[in-house]
Amino acid sequence: MIQIAMTPKEFAETGRVLEEKQGVTLTGDEGKITKMGVTAGYQYAEGMLRVTVLDKPFFVTTEYCEEQFRAILGIKEA
Repeated sequence: MIQIAMTPKEFAETGRVLEEKQGVTLTGDEGKITKMGVTAGYQYAEGMLRVTVLDKPFFVTTEYCEEQFRAILGIKEA
């Protein structure tokens, strides 16, 4: 699971970036997103975005999916 602290404004910007660059739309503060065979659940609450990989192709690791999500958003692992 990825946990990223962010303000509501940053969460809105994250949604804009995902839609603009990846064609992925966040619908509300929680839901699921799917792209290229990977499905992730997300939840934004109390200043924290949590993303969990729910389904992926067998040949791709969860860690790789999480790295790619961070890279899309320009977030370096702490």
